[in-house]
Amino acid sequence: MKFTANVPGELRYRDLVGASLRQVCRQVESERAGVSLEWRLLSAFNEAFNNVVEHAYAERPGEVEVSLTVDHDRVVLRLVDQGSAFNFEAAGASDAPPEFDAMSEGGMGLFIMRQAMSEVVYERLHNRNVLTMMKRLSECVRASVLPSAPAAEGSRC
Repeated sequence: MKFTANVPGELRYRDLVGASLRQVCRQVESERAGVSLEWRLLSAFNEAFNNVVEHAYAERPGEVEVSLTVDHDRVVLRLVDQGSAFNFEAAGASDAPPEFDAMSEGGMGLFIMRQAMSEVVYERLHNRNVLTMMKRLSECVRASVLPSAPAAEGSRC
C-alpha cells in the first residue's frame, strides 16, 4: 500500500495530510491484529512537517512531498522539500536523550521522531531535503497481546 501527497509547506495542510495518514494507519491496524501504529506515525509526521514549515521554508514557502509505504513488516514515511538545508547531526540526531533542562522551547522534534520510529535518516539530495523514517510493525505490538513477561530493556514501543 502506498499513499503520496504534494501539499504547500504551510501548517494548515499538516492536518489534511495527517488525516489521510491516520486512515492508512487504521487500515494497517485492522489488517494486522495486535499492531498499534497510529500515534507513533502521526507524532513523527507532525514533528517533521512542523520542522519543514518552520525551518526549511522559513525564508520562502514551498511544497512538501509526503509518502507513506506499507510493506510486509514496516512502514516508511518520507518527507521531501526544497527548503533550506538542515544540519541533522548538530540538531541532536544521536540516540542519546537531549538535555531537557538546557533545551530551548524547540529542539524536541528529532527526539520525538527517533522515539516514535525505528530509524530516522536525513539526506540532502539534489538541493532537496529528504527525511525518511521507518517503523517495523513487529515493534508495534499492543501491550494487551503480549505474553505476561517483563518489558524488554530499550523497547521503542
